[in-house]
Amino acid sequence: MSVGVYNETYFASRPEEREREGVLYGVILVNKTTFERECIKVGIASGKDWRHVIKRSRGFTGYDLRIQRTYSATLYEVFQEEQRLHKEFAADKFHPSHKFGGHTECFRIDSKILNSFPKKR
Repeated sequence: MSVGVYNETYFASRPEEREREGVLYGVILVNKTTFERECIKVGIASGKDWRHVIKRSRGFTGYDLRIQRTYSATLYEVFQEEQRLHKEFAADKFHPSHKFGGHTECFRIDSKILNSFPKKR
């Protein structure tokens, strides 16, 4: 399911990565040209908080982001949560006007995916 860096094969061949800090994030992408709130992007980054989300977002060409949700756990746990959300909300998939690394992890702006984020521990 995952097309990014992280998938089951990645974790199987690098078991030590499973326990690293990870953050699941839900952000709204705002088109820099139209200033419209275009879609919701749900992804993961290594690290433990919103600062790592900002660092990861430098690749979202053409968009500003508004952080809506973050959830910190081990990298493997946030990967599993990300996969659950992507599967559960597959019907809400959205294809953004600009392609970037992670553009396949976008959802319609009216999706309820952010409401299904895991609660803080």
